[in-house]
Amino acid sequence: MHTHSHMWEHETDILRVLDDIEHDLFLPQRLSRDAADVDESHVQYGIVKDCSVLTCGCCVSESLFHTLCDAAPNKQVICPVCHCGDVKLLSAIKPLRQLARQIDFFRSTVAQAETESEEFPAMAKASFSSSSLSLSRSPSSSSPGSETDNKTLSSMTTKEKSSLLQIFHIVASKIHNLNTEEKSDQPLTAGKPQEQEEHTVKENYTSSLLEPAYDDRTNWKVLDNVSNTRTVPIDNNSSLVSADVTIPSTATYQANSTHDLDEEREYFFANCFPMYRKRFQFNTHTKFLGTKSKLFINQTISPDCTKFALITEHKWEIYSINPKDNSPQLISCGKSSGEYGPDFNQLTEPTQLPVTAPQSSKKKKKNWSQRFCKLSNDFLIISGSHNILNIHDINQSGKLIYTYVSNFPIRCIDIDPRSQIIAYGITGKDRHTGAEQALIVIQQITRNKVTQEPEFPPPITITLPYRDPINTIQLSHDAKYLTCSTALESRFLIISLQKINEPRLIMKSVRSIDTSLESEGITDTKLFPGNPNLMCITSTAFNSSPLVINTKITQINGVRTVAQPSMLIRVDEIGCKIHKCEISPRNDAIAFLDRNGSVYIMCAPTMMDNNEKRRTILVETVANAYRAYESATLRFNPEGNKLYILDRKGAFFVEDFAFGLPQSREITKCKQIYYK
Repeated sequence: MHTHSHMWEHETDILRVLDDIEHDLFLPQRLSRDAADVDESHVQYGIVKDCSVLTCGCCVSESLFHTLCDAAPNKQVICPVCHCGDVKLLSAIKPLRQLARQIDFFRSTVAQAETESEEFPAMAKASFSSSSLSLSRSPSSSSPGSETDNKTLSSMTTKEKSSLLQIFHIVASKIHNLNTEEKSDQPLTAGKPQEQEEHTVKENYTSSLLEPAYDDRTNWKVLDNVSNTRTVPIDNNSSLVSADVTIPSTATYQANSTHDLDEEREYFFANCFPMYRKRFQFNTHTKFLGTKSKLFINQTISPDCTKFALITEHKWEIYSINPKDNSPQLISCGKSSGEYGPDFNQLTEPTQLPVTAPQSSKKKKKNWSQRFCKLSNDFLIISGSHNILNIHDINQSGKLIYTYVSNFPIRCIDIDPRSQIIAYGITGKDRHTGAEQALIVIQQITRNKVTQEPEFPPPITITLPYRDPINTIQLSHDAKYLTCSTALESRFLIISLQKINEPRLIMKSVRSIDTSLESEGITDTKLFPGNPNLMCITSTAFNSSPLVINTKITQINGVRTVAQPSMLIRVDEIGCKIHKCEISPRNDAIAFLDRNGSVYIMCAPTMMDNNEKRRTILVETVANAYRAYESATLRFNPEGNKLYILDRKGAFFVEDFAFGLPQSREITKCKQIYYK
C-alpha cells in the first residue's frame, strides 16, 4: 500500500508540473455566447492548442480569429486583446502548438497508468477525472499498433523511480525508431520534395501525440524558436542583474549550422580527453626543412577548421584541410601585388579596384610588405606596411576584392567567423595638438540583395578614452563583443557591438605587470564561446600567469555603467611566458602556447571555482617564437574534440582526442604537469 501511495504522490507531482506549464497556453480562445456586438470583442480565455500571432503582436487562437473574420463587417477584424483595427493573421506559433501536444500526451500516459492500477483509491481516481485542466486521452494511444509502447510507458510510470524525463526519453526513442524504420523501408529519392519529408516525419510523430483538428501545415512564415538560442543577448536599454554565470555544455558559435554528434567519437572523447590523443603532423614545405627553414611572417586557421593560411612579406597561401586524414592541400595563393591563382605557376593579374586613400598613399601600395593575417570562413584579410588592408575572397580563388589604405598605421586586425565585421586598431594623432589617440575601426561587410556580392560601407571609428596604443584586438564568436588590450598600461576592455552604430564600453580593467618592451604586456584576450561572462587573459610579463576572469557584463545596470571584473582562476603551473590562448567550444578547456612553443591544455569541468578539480597537460611542442605575433596559431574544431596548431615554419599539427580508445596502438599519452 505504501508503494502505491508513493506512486500516486509522484504522478500528482507530474500533473502539477503539467498544470504549471499549461498555464502558458492560457490565451484568448473563443467568443462568449452573449457577445452580441463583435466590436466589443467579448472573449473567453482558455487553454489554446492552435496558438497564432496577429500583426499587432497579440497571441490568440486561430479558430477565434476565423470566428471574428466571419462576424466582422468587410473582414476588418479588431484585435480582442489590444483592440487594434484591421489586424491580420501573421503566423502560427509552432513551439506553443507542439507544447500543447506534448502535454496532452503526458496526461494520457498518466491517465492510462491510473486505469491499469488495480489498487488506486477511488478518491484518487475521482481527483484525476475532476482536474480542471486535464484533457482527453489521445485516440491513437488505444490503437493496436501502439499497444506495446503504451504498456511500456505505463510500466515506467508505475515505478517508484519514474520521472517525466524518463517518459520523454521513451517517447523520443520511439519516434527515432519509427523514423529509422521508415527510412530503411522507403528510402528517399533525389526528387522527393521537402514538404513531403516534413509530412512523413509529422505522421510518425502523431502516432504518439494527439493531433488537433486544425491544420498546422499551412504555408506560413514559422516563428523562430527562442528555446534553441544558447546565449541571451544583452539589451542596452534594459537593466540585467544576474548573479549566476552559466556555462553551456556545448556552445556553438556558427550561425545556421548544427554539428551532428558522432556517438562513437563522443565515447572516445570521453575516455581520452585530455590525456590521450592521436597525433598528426604535416609539413607544407618539406624542401625547406633543412638547416635554413623557411619562416612565415604570420599564419591563421579558419573558424570552421576547414582551411588555414600562411603569409610572407610578399606572398600568401591558403590550404584546405582534408576532413578524413587531416592532410593539407594548397587551393589558392597569391602575391601582395594582387595576383592570385590555384598555384604560383597559374597566377591571374588583379583587376583595378577603388582604393580609399589619398593619391600620395596609393603610390606606396606597390612596395608594401605584409605582416598580419586573419581568416574567416569566406575571406582572408591581410594588413601590413604603408597602412594597407587587403580583403581576399576565398570562394574566388583568393581574388582581391577590397583595399583600404589608412592614414595611420594598423597595429592589429580581426574578423568574425560569419564574415560580417572586420575590426582593426590604429594609433591616430590629433590635428591641432599632435597628441596620440587609440582608435578602433569597425568595417562592416554586407551583401548586395540582387547580386549577393560583398559590399563595404563606410567604416565606423571608435575612440578609446586612452592614449595608450592598442596591442591586441579580438571579436567574439557571435560578433556581439569586442575585446582589446593596450600596450603600455596593460589595460583590457570589452566593447559591446550589439548596436553596431552605437558601440559602448561595458568593461575595463588593468593588470599591474611589467610594462617594458621586453615583456610585451598582454598578448591575448579571449571571450568564451557563447558565454561572455568568462574571459581568458595571457601575458609574457614577469610573474603574470594566465587568468580566467568573470567579466560581470551581465550584471551592469544602466547605459553608463561599466563592469569591474573579478579573478576566478590563476593558471600558475604553465609559467608566465604565454603568447596565445584558445577556448574550447565545450567551455571546459583552454589551450595555451608559451614562448618556447609548448602547447598546454587546462581542463576543468567548470571555470567558476578555483577549488574545482582541474588538470593541465602538455600536448605538443611546436616552433618557438620570440614575439607574440610570430607565435603559432591554435584553434579547436567546432565539435571541440580536435586541436589544430599551425606554426611559423609551416608545420601543421592535429591533436585528435576522439580517434580511438586509450588502449589503441595509434593513441599516445600526453604528459601531465598538474592535477588538482
